[in-house]
Amino acid sequence: MFDPKRWRRPVVYEDENGLRRKVSSTEQASDILTSSWPVNSGEEFLRAHAIFLEVMSGSRPVAEARAAFLRAAEEADLDISGN
Repeated sequence: MFDPKRWRRPVVYEDENGLRRKVSSTEQASDILTSSWPVNSGEEFLRAHAIFLEVMSGSRPVAEARAAFLRAAEEADLDISGN
């Protein structure tokens, strides 16, 4: 079954331990920001959480969640490749 919150293109990033991780949905991105993100503050971090909730409720397009995740990753100084 197709998940409407799934991103057309996954985001690949290198976490703080040097492991490459792939994120392919709004729900997965939200879980990562909540449980294993290297920072727990910042404007883009907080904005991403708000956008994820709106996307999951259907009030914003899925592409906005992916863009918010990329901005939060940049803010956290994570290596993002091919995005």
